[in-house]
Amino acid sequence: MRSAIASCLVLGVSATDLGSMLHTGHADHADHANFGGDKMERTFTMYKPLPMGEKQLKAAGWTKHTENGCNPHLGYAWTEDAYGVKKDLPMKLYTTEGGQPAGVGTTILGYGEDALPGPQKQWATEKPLVKSWAPNVAHIDVAFRSGDVVCSGAQDALTVGSTLIVNPMGNSSKTLPLTEKEIEQQGWMRGSCFDGMGWHWFLDTSMGNNKLSWKSENLFPVVTMYHEGQINAIFFAATINQVSIPLMKTNEWEPKSLSNDEMCKNICDKDCTFSGLTDKGPWSTQHVYFRDHSSVTCDAKLTCGLKWPFRGNCCETKSDVRV
Repeated sequence: MRSAIASCLVLGVSATDLGSMLHTGHADHADHANFGGDKMERTFTMYKPLPMGEKQLKAAGWTKHTENGCNPHLGYAWTEDAYGVKKDLPMKLYTTEGGQPAGVGTTILGYGEDALPGPQKQWATEKPLVKSWAPNVAHIDVAFRSGDVVCSGAQDALTVGSTLIVNPMGNSSKTLPLTEKEIEQQGWMRGSCFDGMGWHWFLDTSMGNNKLSWKSENLFPVVTMYHEGQINAIFFAATINQVSIPLMKTNEWEPKSLSNDEMCKNICDKDCTFSGLTDKGPWSTQHVYFRDHSSVTCDAKLTCGLKWPFRGNCCETKSDVRV
């Protein structure tokens, strides 16, 4: 019970680090930059492994959807339910024709409202590869590979992939930079550091000048996190609560939803707040880690607002830490 309470407190503390920068385009990465490690995980504080590739997905009991053939941007979709995504099983994984990881996705439910704020609807997949049985739903997909390797049947030496493209099938797509240097150059704002995640980076789609407008509708629905300058994790951010019962029925989102103050633990700015949340809030987050979370720790020199059971809300100056 003590660990459950700790998880609840911790989760309330942070929606986390998605540190990476977005830029438009579907470019085939000729340099085949590699990212991630030999393990993927999900769910902050309740870490669970994610199957990597077709062999592991089959062994874990996921269902491969082949009715539409191989999609040139995402390959084949896999779901935990045989018929598609559900409220309690919203996650999707993708594989190439050759059976390698090709992407990850989730579904956000609107519960009577639009699932995404107006300015962020363009990042949702217009024609998802799998069905959802709920109304008012938005599919957010992120591709790990691009180009011929997706559907040719060939395999490369990359474990996770070479790129991160949000909405790869759409007219509006964003490529998340794999390095912290790139993301800063592209107008994202750096947040705080959390053990297991790294430095969070956020994009305000109304500004793009390394600042946030503090309006919830302007926050890009994918947050990136970096460790030692390299992409380490992402989280999907929803302005509508996706958790049915905290800790008990989380629907594969983090164990509890986040108030504005808790969401702001991810940001080193004493002025942080977010307007525009409806009574369907507060925030929900869903993390995807591209390597073992236990290998990532924040610099010991940082000042952290959270010190137990792990270090989080870590900032370079004490005045930026939220207590």
